[in-house]
Amino acid sequence: MIRIKLISWLLHLNEQLIFYPKLRRFYKHKIKKDNPLIIDVGSNKGQTIDFFLKMFKNPVIYGFEPNRELYLYLCEKYKSNSNISIRNYGISNRDGKLIFKETITSETSTFEELNPDSHYLKMKSHVLGIKPENMVKSAYEVEVITLSGFIKKNSLSDIDIIKIDTEGHEYKCLQGLFDDNVINAGFIQLEQHNDDMYINMATEETISKLLAGNNYCLYKKITHGFGDFDEVIYIHTNHRHQASNTVRYNE
Repeated sequence: MIRIKLISWLLHLNEQLIFYPKLRRFYKHKIKKDNPLIIDVGSNKGQTIDFFLKMFKNPVIYGFEPNRELYLYLCEKYKSNSNISIRNYGISNRDGKLIFKETITSETSTFEELNPDSHYLKMKSHVLGIKPENMVKSAYEVEVITLSGFIKKNSLSDIDIIKIDTEGHEYKCLQGLFDDNVINAGFIQLEQHNDDMYINMATEETISKLLAGNNYCLYKKITHGFGDFDEVIYIHTNHRHQASNTVRYNE
């Protein structure tokens, strides 16, 4: 347990020193307002919320976290900030219920099925000092909704950023975002895995095709400091004037 906590701390430190400074430089030049409207899907312990609170003076943030324990933690953490609303829902391509697999490291909990033959899973398990079959510590049913339905129900408009980090479930989140609603959020930020961790994970090409069909183009890719995954940011065509080009590049 101490080993897992130490590794989680080191990964968090790595993100703070390598990944978030790159993300900060990007948004600093793209969003000038003090109170952007942000949707954070997969809030976990509030890493992204904390980032945007430091980035902007008065952001309005809706966070989604299906893990009940982390949801209560987030509610307590941000209870003094009326601009932050935390919801205990998962996000998917339909309303209903799904089985949530809570992993040893909460950051990798998912609705997707882990690939038992995954080389990445075996490597990760070895680093954590556990067997691959013990990566998931519990599985339970949680309520899921679509982003489209939530946006419509709450009459949200002029959304600046939609960030989705759902460990292989991003494509289904996007399907639920574009199901029956016109979305023109400025930026959509996704975590894109390039490994074999999940059985039915959509490829970057499949995700890009769905986004292109809804007027989004790939604008920026930021590599994380560990693992084989990137943060990819898409821009709505109405906001394309903010970009010098729409070609993917690394930083």
